[in-house]
Amino acid sequence: MTADHLDEPSRTLDENTAMYGGILMDTRPWLYADVAADALRRLARCTDETDVEGWTYPGDGYRVVGHLVTLMQRIPELLDDVDYLIAGHDQQIEAIGATDTRAELIALYADITQAQTAARATTAALGRVHARLGLLKEKPAHAELEPKPEPPDAPSIPAHRAPDSHPLDKISI
Repeated sequence: MTADHLDEPSRTLDENTAMYGGILMDTRPWLYADVAADALRRLARCTDETDVEGWTYPGDGYRVVGHLVTLMQRIPELLDDVDYLIAGHDQQIEAIGATDTRAELIALYADITQAQTAARATTAALGRVHARLGLLKEKPAHAELEPKPEPPDAPSIPAHRAPDSHPLDKISI
């Protein structure tokens, strides 16, 4: 992406124009998809590092996954838009290398539906990850040094429910 079109005198910022990373963008959808893909690439590289500002605590993961949930929620709608785009021009479309364009379009629509289902399942799975991350927090530094006394009337954990065992571990097949 370049900023060559910034020099065009007829270009002005209006309600259909936005500035992302110093690049003037209008309503050309591929520009936004390119920026989103680049942002995810950069996110993946950034989170590979262990000493990155803003990637230290469970809350940082919670925040990132929350944004990923939002991103995934948009995918089915965007795929709907692709479906409508193609359906609106299906009489002018020819499938390259195919003998039956209609069959290719039917397969495309089925693939879009399948991708939407997968995106919804991914959104749900990310939502569960997000919820579990919300239960985690960083222990205070002094908590490791001082053992917590058990409350006087705290029930003991039965051996079969000890944290290092799982009920399914006892099942033999």
